[in-house]
Amino acid sequence: MNLLTDSTLPIRIFPAQRKDYRKIICLYHGWGSSVTKYEEFARMLSEQGFTVIVPELHLHDCRNALGAYFDQGIVERHFWEVVFQSIEESSTLVQQLNVPREDIIWLGVSMGGFIASGAAAKHDGSAGVININGSGSFLFSEQLFRRRDKRDDLTAEEERHLRAYDPVLQEQSTPTLFVHGQRDAVIPIETQEHYVRQVGEIHHDLTFLKHPSINHTVSDQMIADIFIWLNDRF
Repeated sequence: MNLLTDSTLPIRIFPAQRKDYRKIICLYHGWGSSVTKYEEFARMLSEQGFTVIVPELHLHDCRNALGAYFDQGIVERHFWEVVFQSIEESSTLVQQLNVPREDIIWLGVSMGGFIASGAAAKHDGSAGVININGSGSFLFSEQLFRRRDKRDDLTAEEERHLRAYDPVLQEQSTPTLFVHGQRDAVIPIETQEHYVRQVGEIHHDLTFLKHPSINHTVSDQMIADIFIWLNDRF
């Protein structure tokens, strides 16, 4: 593993451990997590022959990390800020890697799944996108979160901002895999089901795998399913 901190964005690189070239995976972690907690997953992917890039995210790790990630007010104030900034920074990351978008697979877990779907929408024609326990339907997700948490409705400006980044509102052709726990109490599976209902008829390479009895975690079977999907396509 290599850590590059003198480049435009701080990233960690896990070189492919096979000689045959199998694309680059940009791996995004969840809210309040860290690149170090994703090292094992990154190594597993690199053993499959992929070069894995794990960016350090805004307000995490060395980038002004917050002190109390799971205080409700902190989450409400900064969650979408991190998602939107990371999507914007995906363009810088593509330039930094100096590879065509056709060679990049966007992969994320939880908040990272939101980012991965947003980055894939921004860079349509990428090699693929894998969203684990996240959502590709931003506006619907935030509306659901607010109803669940008994919060005020979105303002017109907040709704406009979400719509500007919402993957469900953008044309996409990137091969897509959604993997989600059916008992997810943090990012309810309904958020991904909404995406599938909206785009399923026009997005012809969309796979949605639901895992019964799984809450907001990544199980061994989920990882196995991801490897099957990757091996089928790359």
